[in-house]
Amino acid sequence: MATVLVCDGNPVERRILRMTLDLDGHRVAEASSGREALDILGKWTFDVVLLAMELPDGGGYRLIEESRMIPGREAIRIVAILEQDDTKGPVESFIAGAADVLIRPYGAQDLRAVVARATALEIDLRDTPQREAFEEAKRLQGHTRSE
Repeated sequence: MATVLVCDGNPVERRILRMTLDLDGHRVAEASSGREALDILGKWTFDVVLLAMELPDGGGYRLIEESRMIPGREAIRIVAILEQDDTKGPVESFIAGAADVLIRPYGAQDLRAVVARATALEIDLRDTPQREAFEEAKRLQGHTRSE
């Protein structure tokens, strides 16, 4: 089973995620802000971080960048939790360094699948939404570098 850090400013969302993951036997810690998540990441090792990208203290994109600066956490698997109407979020999340995305509203089955993918040794780019977002992120990275 995996060790998972759930970072979301909404306590109800954190509780739902924790309860689902606890039932599956995962060890779960919670953070209500990016600052709290960075403090926890600096002290303990996690297999996966489930990160709500809309955080009260500056957003998940900054948290991804700052977590990569913590020694030993450069390759942590981060799953970006996005709102359904966030059309740029999947691409921006992959550019920032997320390993996968979870779109609200989601169910327990979606959560379980994203944690399974994130804890797998390799990301399966045959998964169409994930592949499309990853390819778009790569395209945009190349486009911005050439400008």
